[in-house]
Formats: sequence, structure tokens, C-alpha cells
Amino acid sequence: MSIFERDFDHEIAQERQLARREAQARHTDDELLAAVAAARDEALAQGRAEGRAEAEAEARAAEDVARSVALERIAGRLGEIMAQEARHRAALEAQLLDYAATTAATVLPEILEAHAHRRALAQIRRGLRLGLGAARLDITLPPGSQDLQREVEALIADRNLGARSHVTIDPELVPGDARVFWEGGNLDYSFAQICDAILNTLRASARPHPQAEDRT
Repeated sequence: MSIFERDFDHEIAQERQLARREAQARHTDDELLAAVAAARDEALAQGRAEGRAEAEAEARAAEDVARSVALERIAGRLGEIMAQEARHRAALEAQLLDYAATTAATVLPEILEAHAHRRALAQIRRGLRLGLGAARLDITLPPGSQDLQREVEALIADRNLGARSHVTIDPELVPGDARVFWEGGNLDYSFAQICDAILNTLRASARPHPQAEDRT
């Protein structure tokens, strides 16, 4: 291409455009330092954020562990308190039952002596009602119960049962005992056995059981 055919205006425009591009592609030292500082600050900020998140996670984990340990200690303490309360309650119950058994051992014989006659007579009266239609009524009393025997015989006479009623004494019976037999049934009552059963139950309940003993 001859010099007359060249488009100098176009070439100048291209050179200027290329110069602008090269100028834009180049950075000054200050710009480079500023970019490095910005990158460093950004990295530090990211590191601090990550470190803070990690520290917060560790703190939460430590708090969870502490809470779990505290709950375990509280549960253990509550268990100890409940066990102590149960032992204390059992001890009080045993003391009350022992007192009741001791009192019953003194009072029951007095009750037996005072009420044996009346209780036996009430049961004989009941037996006569139950065996009213029977052809024969056998009434058994303990030795030394002459007063009771007289009242029973009066009761039999009052009810017109003398012809089919028979009163006997059994040396094995004790005051408060009474038996009435008739065909098809019987009534066997012992006020003394009832009192003994009450006393034995109280004594057995007051007696410490191996599983209830305090082994601490």
C-alpha cells in the first residue's frame, strides 16, 4: 500500500484507542498497594468472622455440656432426697405400728375380758336365727361361762327351741368363743382369735423387713 492509499486518520484513532486500553490495564503502585490492603482487610474480616462463629459454637457446646451435668446432678440430688424421704416415712410408719402393737398388747386383753361375754352371746343369737328351721341345734360354750350359759338357756326358752337345742361345754374353748351347729351349717366364733389376729398383724407390720432396712 502506497503512502497515498493509507488512512492516517483511522490509524491515529486506532493508536489512541490502543493507548487508552494500555493505560486502563496498567495500575500505579498506590493502586496496587490499596488493592493489596483491601484484600488483606477482607481476609482478616473473614477470618475474624469464622473465628467468632467457631468460638460461639464452642461456647454453645460448652454450655450444653454444663447444662447436662447440672441436670444430672439435680436429678441425682432429687433421687437422694426422695430416697431419704421414703426411709424417713418408713421409719415413722414402723414407729407408729410398733406403738400400736405395744398399745394393742395391753388394751386387747382388757377388751377381751370386758366384751367376751357380750360378743359370744350376740353370735349365739345370730346362730340361732340362721339355724331356726333345723331339727337340732347344738350350742357349745367355754368352761367357766355359767352366766353366759344361763342367758343362752333363757334365749332358747324364749324362742321355744328347748326341745331341739342342746348346750354343751368344750374345755378347748376360751372366753369369747361360741359355736352353734345345725343340720347344713354352723357358726364358729372366737373373739380371742380376732384379738390375736389384730395383734399379730400389727406386730408383723411393725417388724422391719430386709428390703426396707436403711443400709446407708
